[in-house]
Amino acid sequence: MKNPNGYGCIRKMSGIRRRPYAFIATVDGRQKYIAAFETVYEAKVFQARYYADHHESFTSYHKKTTFAELYFRWLAFHKSEGQDLSQSTITGYHYAYSHCSALYDKCFQDLQYLDLQAVINRMRKNDLSYSSCKKVKNLLSLMYKYAIKANICRTNYALLLSIGRNHPVYPHHVISRQKINRLWNALDCPGVDTVLILLYTGMRVSEMLNILKTEVNIRQKYIRITHSKTASGIRVIPIHSRILPLVQVRISQPGQYLICDKTGKPYGYARYRATVWHKVMKQIRGEKHTPHDTRHTFTTLLDNAGANENAKRKILGHATGDVTDRVYTHKSLRQLRKCIELLK
Repeated sequence: MKNPNGYGCIRKMSGIRRRPYAFIATVDGRQKYIAAFETVYEAKVFQARYYADHHESFTSYHKKTTFAELYFRWLAFHKSEGQDLSQSTITGYHYAYSHCSALYDKCFQDLQYLDLQAVINRMRKNDLSYSSCKKVKNLLSLMYKYAIKANICRTNYALLLSIGRNHPVYPHHVISRQKINRLWNALDCPGVDTVLILLYTGMRVSEMLNILKTEVNIRQKYIRITHSKTASGIRVIPIHSRILPLVQVRISQPGQYLICDKTGKPYGYARYRATVWHKVMKQIRGEKHTPHDTRHTFTTLLDNAGANENAKRKILGHATGDVTDRVYTHKSLRQLRKCIELLK
């Protein structure tokens, strides 16, 4: 299904440019450059919004909106709702959208349950993970909620989708006390300090890699997490006394971020796992472990030490389901530090 008249087009400009994707629209009978973007996704979001703002026939066009067009309109709407979307969240949406290529040119309101289930079945046939299937189902559900609000359709077929049972590809294992002791005995090995920081803070790896040095308060001994996958993840974590010297050394090294390589360049997750994590795990004979195991280990050790449940959730950045705990329970930095110092 082709785009409507006046929808404009996206062109990739020649040469090396920071914003290579140009949006071109017809204005007064002539094609006119409107704006340029770093990615084609940003250009398509702008294209959908531009058409909605400049054409009175936009409402009537809902009746023949394709899946691809609705995706970019939904994404523009989702961003404008005031959602604080991280780059990893947007990347996750694009990843899920890429698996729906069979639906791109189909009229959204004509889609049926079997069309959607076929996408999931194809993913499972190709041995894609439960997590990947879940991301696609979540995306479809969000798109249907938007389509219902926009009076494009009335039924959310995504709620009926079956994605099978979760069989973890990488089951999580608690890191033993013996291996933790090996880490302390191998501090001269590059990167060992980062694993210990994860073990004694309970941070997600992505959170640790995004910490700026300005977000570390050495005097009051805490780290402020400002980039997280959830709203509850924005929090303050006390610095355990055992890792305080490790954090101080990291602060004194080159670079804007707390965790950098020797040149001061920050790590992405893939580079950290390939160049740091695997080498450290080989050093302590812990090759079966994944970075997320540090978070499971942190939680298990605090449970074993009898830590306060609300304090533990605050440190981990978990939302609480209990209204009393969520609204009326407040934990000071001193109480959180008392909790985290239970780790030995």
